[in-house]
Order: sequence, then C-alpha cells, then structure tokens
Amino acid sequence: MSSVIPRLDKQTEKKLLSLFEEHTKFSLLYKGSLHGFSVSEIGRKSINQGYIMIVGYLEDDVIMGGCTSQWLRDRNTTFQDEKAFYFSIEKSKVTKDPVESFTTEYDAINFENGLKFHRSKKSSSKLFVTRLDSFEEEEKVLQELEVYRVEDLGDLLDSPWRELCWNEEMRDQLKNSIINYKPPLNLVSKTKVLLVGPVGAGKSSFISSVGSVFHGWVALRAMVGTAAQSFTNMFRSYNTKSSQGGEQSPLVLCDIMGLGEEDLPGVKVNDVLQAVKGHVPEGYKFDSSQAISSDTSGYVSSPSITNKITCVAFVIDARKVQTYPDDIQEGLKELRLKIRDLGVPQVALLTHIDEVCHAVDKDVSRVYLSRHVQDKVTAAGNLLGLPASCIVPVKNYSSELELDCSTDILILKALELILRYADLFYEDYDFFKAIQ
Repeated sequence: MSSVIPRLDKQTEKKLLSLFEEHTKFSLLYKGSLHGFSVSEIGRKSINQGYIMIVGYLEDDVIMGGCTSQWLRDRNTTFQDEKAFYFSIEKSKVTKDPVESFTTEYDAINFENGLKFHRSKKSSSKLFVTRLDSFEEEEKVLQELEVYRVEDLGDLLDSPWRELCWNEEMRDQLKNSIINYKPPLNLVSKTKVLLVGPVGAGKSSFISSVGSVFHGWVALRAMVGTAAQSFTNMFRSYNTKSSQGGEQSPLVLCDIMGLGEEDLPGVKVNDVLQAVKGHVPEGYKFDSSQAISSDTSGYVSSPSITNKITCVAFVIDARKVQTYPDDIQEGLKELRLKIRDLGVPQVALLTHIDEVCHAVDKDVSRVYLSRHVQDKVTAAGNLLGLPASCIVPVKNYSSELELDCSTDILILKALELILRYADLFYEDYDFFKAIQ
C-alpha cells in the first residue's frame, strides 16, 4: 500500500488521533476507489488486522466512521466490543460515541445504534452510510471509503526527543557547575529564584530534592504535606550548599504559598508579584483573605537588586496539567504576562513525571523517550505560553531512601536551566529598571 495515496490529510488525521487515549498510528488497508466499493472486500482486507478504523468521506468535507477491535469472520453475527465507537467530523467539530456491539452483514457493516455502512438499491457500485442515531435515518452516498489498521505505538519512542547522558560523570559535572556558579554582576552575591505553582504541584518537594542531591542523602528540608491545601504558608528562602555542612552557593530557592483551587485557600496573584519585585520580607506569613501592602510589617518599600527575584520557575503537576480548573489556568496566565512585564525570565518544572508514564516510573533515564512526558511538556507549554525549551521534567524524591543518579541529573539540569535564565535577568536589568 506504500504507493497508494490516502485521502486522509494531516489535519484530519490529527483530529482522528485525538479520539484515542493511546499513542497510535494509522496504516491504510483498503481504499474504495482502488479496491472497489464492496463490503466483502472490506471484510477480506480487515480480517486478522486487529483494531481497525473505517473512514467514510461525504460531501461538504463531512466525515463519518467507526472503530472496532472485533472484525467478524462470520456474517450476521454480533460481537460485544467495549472498544468500539463511531465518530463524525463536520465543520471542524469532532464527535465520538461508544457502541456496545458491532456486526458485519452480507452487504452492511453495522455499529449498533450508531452508523451503518451498506449497499443500497439506488446503486450497486457505491456504498452508503446511514446514521442510526437520527430520526430521519437518511442514507448518504460515500465519495470515498478507507479502512485503516490502528496500531498502538506504546509508551516509548524509537529515539529520544532530547539528548542527555545518564552517568555519574554527567551528574558530577552538573553538580560542580552549579556549586561554582557566580552571578554575572558584582552588585550581588546571591541569585534568588522563586518557585510558583498550584497547591500540591511539588514546589517544596523540589527544594528538598535539591538539598538531597547536594547533601548526598534523601533529606526533607522544605516541609511538605499531603493535605489538599497548601502546606507552605510563608515566604522562605533556602540557600543551597555544596555539601552537607559545606559552603553556601549563590543559588537561593524561594518557597511561597501555592495557588489555591476553587474554594481552597492560596496565595493571590498580587502577592506573588510583590515577592518577585522584592517587597516581601523573609518569613512573611501569607493570608489568603488579605493582600500584602506597604502597611504590612517588614514590607520592603525600596527593594534593591539583592531583594529581587531573578527567575521564576513555574512548578506544574504533570498529572493535572490538562485538567487544572479555570481559575488556576487564568491565574497562571496572568502571572506569566505580568512577570514578563517586570523583565523577569521564566521557566517551568514538570513534576510527577513518574506517575504519568509507567516506563519512566521503572527507569527515570527513559524520560526523554517517553511519549507521555513529551505530551505533558507540550501541554504545559500551552498552559503557560512558554516554549518547550523552557520546560524541564523533574522527579522529586518522596518515598525513596537512597539517591538515584538519573533523578539527580534531572534535578541538576533543572537548576542549570534556571541559572541560565537568571543570568538573562542581569543582562537586561538596567533596561527594565529604566522603564519601571
């Protein structure tokens, strides 16, 4: 079939791929204009092909079709099929409906109470489609009919979508580069990075995981909780150290209360912006009912560059990235734009990657082979309006008792990205200072 050109274009193929939870591809088995519009020929081409998809093309770019994992050898026999469904694409709107059973008849293919592909007395050389869920049940002639095998591509890609070495040498190299980092301006000795994200995304866990990497053992440094509401309720800065009891590095990670969902208490957008500008004092306890202001005790009225945040790292839960409620999405987008206007670079950390891909759960070094993680990075980019190059997946230490080299490397790569963008803040500092 390699020389046969499918009628299915890329745009329509993308819409059809969205109907499947699994990562799939389509392989053409039958084309009506080539093989003849015959139900028996469709059956012959489809037997033993596994999961198949029938795509019927009508006038005005309307498409109707169905999928089944049970192709019948025997005519006039009905099989139960939990995976079967029928679909339609009309004026860019895609609909999908399940069916309980599927039947092949002598001259018809029937998705129960959904669609029926069949011959008609009107023409013996064409096939028709009838919507069985319509009161009219009007039969319409098919301009083309194609049948595809639906193939599951599995969790892993053939080649990684990002290249990275996963050995101890790489871990030590990254670790040393972060320990030896110096801010590019002589005005500051510390680079402050603020972690921002919804409640439970993993901000405090990331800070603890960073500490674990440098301490050499799993250490719970920033307190985390399992409750629905934010465990972190104050503004606190954490200095990174070269080792347990070692010298402090210039990198400072700042923790803040999480963005609340619906009725759950959380930090307000304005309070986050106040922290970015450097007005929030160390140890300030956030109050979801009262915004920070110049009247707040300890308020830094004239922050210097040493008080300011040089990079904001959004922390996004890979499990929820596509299901965050509207208020969280709106809050993240508002923050993204307002932080941009302050001239502060932004990156994103995608957490809980081991819980969205079984292969990564077994081996973290497979992260850049994972289709699921790649999809979540894309979704995070769409949510925040950030390019994929600014988004890195990480796995925080939680239940582990020992460090893992691959997990360390992901955490250190996240820090490397953060520091690269923090340096951009210093490069543009004079410009944004002049316009504010």
